[in-house]
Amino acid sequence: MATPQLTDRAGEKIAWLTTVTPKGRPAPRPVWFVLEGDDIVLFSEPGTAKLRHIEANPEVSFHLNSDPGGGSILVVTGTAHVEEGKASEAPGYLDKYGPHYAAIGLTADGFDAKYSVRIRVVPERTWGF
Repeated sequence: MATPQLTDRAGEKIAWLTTVTPKGRPAPRPVWFVLEGDDIVLFSEPGTAKLRHIEANPEVSFHLNSDPGGGSILVVTGTAHVEEGKASEAPGYLDKYGPHYAAIGLTADGFDAKYSVRIRVVPERTWGF
């Protein structure tokens, strides 16, 4: 279900993943991502609130920043699944983000070790303008 709008914006560096807290509040977090087929793939450190939220309620939203004029809005809602897998093995992830690892003090192996939890978001609905 990856929409042309999402595919067209796959090169953007930062997106927002919003999970739901146990109290029902939205909890947005900036994330790095790649598309894998129709799905959105991102990585997390283990033990984060984001993962606890997904375990309790896998319904999430994912959105990209607007353009400077407030347009190009794109929101994807779907279900998040926690999986096994390394960022270096996700198609395109290392090409897209590998050059930025040094800025956060990591190598590719270090990133794989620190952000060792793979999250797959299966899109169910998109909207935007």
